[in-house]
Amino acid sequence: MLLKVIAIAALVVAIAVAVIVFAMPRQANTGAPNVRFTEFTPDRIDIRVGEATKIVFNVQNLESRAITDARVVTVIEPSSYQPYLSIDRPTVDLPDLQSKDARTGQMQVMITAASAPAREAVYTVKGVLFVEGTQSDVREFELRIRE
Repeated sequence: MLLKVIAIAALVVAIAVAVIVFAMPRQANTGAPNVRFTEFTPDRIDIRVGEATKIVFNVQNLESRAITDARVVTVIEPSSYQPYLSIDRPTVDLPDLQSKDARTGQMQVMITAASAPAREAVYTVKGVLFVEGTQSDVREFELRIRE
């Protein structure tokens, strides 16, 4: 009889532990802080040599802690773009995002077409968001350059 009571008590404890373990919220650890672009928008995606496009972006902190080390790097592919395009600020250090839902406000980067490798060329422009040295978000668009 005592063995039966001990077995039932052990079963009840095991069930209680299982319920508690499975009911606990799981925290996914992707390694990247939850900081995202809310906007990464060019004012023009088709420009001529001598013209520029302005990219407006905004970043939001979705973490429940302050983010003090974040930057946006503008990348153009293919990487042989340098003779044809210039970026006024390839890397933009972001202001501190002190709390959850804090945003940087609208920030901008300018890309100017100095020349074209052909009558028309298409480049992929990427905004890569790094937080604490880890890539956190990427946005991209195609930019067409004409003579």
